[in-house]
Amino acid sequence: MRWAIGLVFSFIGVLLLTKGLSLRAIGAESIDGDGIGVYFLGMEISDKVPTADIPTYANSFLGTGVILLLLAVSLFVILLKEKNTFKPIRRKNHA
Repeated sequence: MRWAIGLVFSFIGVLLLTKGLSLRAIGAESIDGDGIGVYFLGMEISDKVPTADIPTYANSFLGTGVILLLLAVSLFVILLKEKNTFKPIRRKNHA
């Protein structure tokens, strides 16, 4: 179960990093109108993000992605240092 949490953290962290990088790649020239809509995993974050606030959103996505990846790496390091994580759980004999 702990390995699955680490995998979920790393997956979401990579998705957040890619979203932040894609928002950074958007230039001010390519924006039509007042702003853009920002979506993540099918959820609407904001309908109209002004052009001046796009770098702030990009930095937020990048920062959150880095934090989640650091959490995943630290969890993997902790789990690899434990010697019992690869052994199956066995019932104790109560004799």
